[in-house]
Amino acid sequence: MEIAGVVLRWKRAVGAFLIAYVGITILGTALSFAIAAVRHTPSTSEPLQNQAYLLSEPFLPFLNLAVWIAGGWIYFRGFNQKQVTRKASIVLGLFWLAIALPLDFVAFVAIKTPISLNPYDFYVGQFPWIYLIYVAVFVGPLCYLQMLHSFSRGRAI
Repeated sequence: MEIAGVVLRWKRAVGAFLIAYVGITILGTALSFAIAAVRHTPSTSEPLQNQAYLLSEPFLPFLNLAVWIAGGWIYFRGFNQKQVTRKASIVLGLFWLAIALPLDFVAFVAIKTPISLNPYDFYVGQFPWIYLIYVAVFVGPLCYLQMLHSFSRGRAI
């Protein structure tokens, strides 16, 4: 699939996305459970009232950034270094964001589970964290690119 002059290996992009998405879902949930275990916070029926979750929220964008950078590595692994360009990273980040936005809506708003939220709570109640997470999804491949170029030049970041 070609987008803006960049050949996107869409099967590989979707595979890397799914690995990162499942990975961050597990890690984010584990962080909240770990905080609950350490702090002995009581469970609540409302997800946004859960103290462990609220304490984990500021860390979730950073955790997401690390996971989406790893997703960039998974996607670009085996590419010729000249194929790992800024434009390719932007296209990949936009592709992932285009998948993440509707998937999050379905997974965390539309499908009713113990952790689902109504649209207001999801998009307003989690402000600014949810939007910083979406920024992390988009910039993850760009950060991977920067790390790749920094390390290939023999410089640490």
